Parts: sequence; C-alpha cells; structure tokens
Amino acid sequence: MDKKQWQAEQAQFNDTSRYNDIVDAPRHVSRAHLPMTGRDRAGQFAPFAALTGYHELLAKTAARYANKVYPTEEQVQSVFDFFHSCSTGERISLTYFNGQSGYYDQYQGQLDHVNWNKQEAFFKDGHHIPLLNIREAGREEQNGNQTGNSGSD
Repeated sequence: MDKKQWQAEQAQFNDTSRYNDIVDAPRHVSRAHLPMTGRDRAGQFAPFAALTGYHELLAKTAARYANKVYPTEEQVQSVFDFFHSCSTGERISLTYFNGQSGYYDQYQGQLDHVNWNKQEAFFKDGHHIPLLNIREAGREEQNGNQTGNSGSD
C-alpha cells in the first residue's frame, strides 16, 4: 500500500462524524423475538468455527506460538533503532522467533533492505524476517565476532 492510498483510507475510515446523529440513539428491541444470548451473539462473529479441523488448526498454531516471548516496547524500539543504523550489505547476526518451527533461531546474513511499511528485514539470500520477531541483533565483524547488539533484556 503506498502512502497516498494509506492516507485516503485513513481519511475515509477514521472520520466518524457522519454518524454522530445515530451513535447515541437507542437500539431497537424486538417484541417478536427473545434477545439472543451472549454465546450465540459471539458465535456470529466466529463463522469459521463450524469448519472441520478449525479448532485443531487453532490449537496447533497456538502450540507453535507458545514459546514466543513478546517483546516490550523498549525492545522493539531498540531493534528498530538498530536497523535504522544499518546499511545495505552489512553482515548481521540475529536471534529471532521462527513462526514455522515455533522456536528461536539464529541467523547470519547480509542485509539487503528493510521494508518499514511491512516492518520486515530482507537479506541478500532471500531470507526475510519480521522486525517484531527479532529478539537480538548485532553487526558481524570480519573475524566473526558480534558488535552493536540490541533488542535483548
């Protein structure tokens, strides 16, 4: 999504002033039907729950993400600051949460670019990692040592 499209959507969907006349209006209560239970109302917002295997898929995905530690705001900012300071072609070593395996993995690669709209780091070998999944990152020196760490605590 380009910036112009994003601004147009923000202007269209964040302006609720057209509905000010109905926001506080009393809602209709049917005389013909009993009010729906909270459970039934909630069921209307989960239309995929009736599909075969849906709950198993949710449980499998939840198990994969059980090991993920969600970063604090400071950790996220630290990782963002680190990637802002990086340049194309720089060798980077990092620890990140791999959504496929459900565990933290180590990765070393040459940075290609960072897509700030998608918040993903892209590497020369085609690997791309969401910045929010990165726990630690540092620059690799010529001798393989790591410097400039950020993100952990």
